[in-house]
Amino acid sequence: MCYITICDDVFEERRKLRRFLKDGLGASGMEAEIMEYDSGVSLLSDWKRDGIPMDMLFLDIYMKGPDGVETARRLREEDCRADIIFLTVSPDFAIEGYEVGAAGYLLKPLEKEKLKHLLGRLLQRQNPAMLSLRQGNSVYSIVPSEILYIESSRNKLTVHTVREKISCYGRLDDLAVRLPEKQFLRCHQSFLVNMDRIYSAKDDFRMENDAIVPIRVRERKAIRETYFQYLTEKNL
Repeated sequence: MCYITICDDVFEERRKLRRFLKDGLGASGMEAEIMEYDSGVSLLSDWKRDGIPMDMLFLDIYMKGPDGVETARRLREEDCRADIIFLTVSPDFAIEGYEVGAAGYLLKPLEKEKLKHLLGRLLQRQNPAMLSLRQGNSVYSIVPSEILYIESSRNKLTVHTVREKISCYGRLDDLAVRLPEKQFLRCHQSFLVNMDRIYSAKDDFRMENDAIVPIRVRERKAIRETYFQYLTEKNL
C-alpha cells in the first residue's frame, strides 16, 4: 500500500492529478490511498495532530500562504520523510526545492507521461534489486535505496542505512560498481553517498539522518554540480 497526498488549492488540478495517479498506479499494480488538501494550512494541521501516513506528497508551489516551499520546510521540521514532488508553472524554485530534499518537479499543465515516468522511478525506489553483504558468518540483504552513505577506513567498510549500520571488509571501489551508478556519488576518497538521501548540500553533504558527509575540498564545486545536475536530470 502506498499513501499519497495531493495539496493544491485548485480543485480541477487535484482532480486531474488524482486521475493520472490512478492510471499510473493501476499500470504498476500498486494499491494506493490518496488524500487531498486545498491548502498548506490544513495539511500542516493534520500532520501535526494526527501524523497522517504519507509516502509521497504532490505539493503545489503557488498557494496562498504558506506556499508550497514553506509548507515543505515546516513538514521537514516536523520530521516528515515523504517524497515531495513540487507542482509548479515555473522551475524558478529549484534551489529551494533542493533545500527540502525535493524528489521531483512536475510542470503545469501536467503531462501524463512525465508523471508516469516520475511515479515509476519513485515506486522503483521502494522495490529495487537487493544488495548482499557479508559480515562474519552473517549475510545481510540491503535495498540500495535505503543506503544513506558508505564510509571506508583501510579495508573496512561501514554501510549506513536508514535502519542500521553494517560493517564488512572490502574496498569502496568494488562495492561502488555493485550499486546504481547514477544514484551514488564518490564525494570523497573515503565516502560514497546516495544522492537521493541528501538533505542539503553546502560545504559538505547533510544526510536525512543529520549525518555530515565530507566533500573533497579540491573538487567541491564539481561534486556539488554533479549532485545538482543529477537532481535536474532525474526530474525531466
